[in-house]
Amino acid sequence: MKKIIFTKFFIILIFITGCGYAPIFSDKNKNFTIVEIEATGNNKLNKIINNKLNIYKNSDTEKKYYLKINTDISKKISSKNSKGNAKTFELTVTANTNIQDEKGNIKEKLFIKSLNYSNNNNKFDLKKYENQSSEILINKISDDIIIYLQAN
Repeated sequence: MKKIIFTKFFIILIFITGCGYAPIFSDKNKNFTIVEIEATGNNKLNKIINNKLNIYKNSDTEKKYYLKINTDISKKISSKNSKGNAKTFELTVTANTNIQDEKGNIKEKLFIKSLNYSNNNNKFDLKKYENQSSEILINKISDDIIIYLQAN
């Protein structure tokens, strides 16, 4: 029994190490520098996105980018019950990003993440869940921005 488990583990280990796996956000993949981040819109979202992107400032690489990011968060009712009360909500976080390289070329990219969730009778818990969800969504957008900058 132990031989079978050891054999399976060994085979999986060989496949993992031989496939060329490398983490996306490792220090080796820093092939760009963010010179300046100008963020407007929702202050809470801007702090989160700045903290995530500040890691890429002051690197010594050839690609240099200037970012202008406008963040926004919106909550809307996606369905109602028979009494007309909100049953489910949709939380949408957007980041409209202008990316300028050192040559002056400007690219505009819109990043959108949304989440549907059910209403809760306890409004304190509902607000807490919305805050946690907005942080998760803006972190995903930050990751998307990093991947987009690495690809260009």
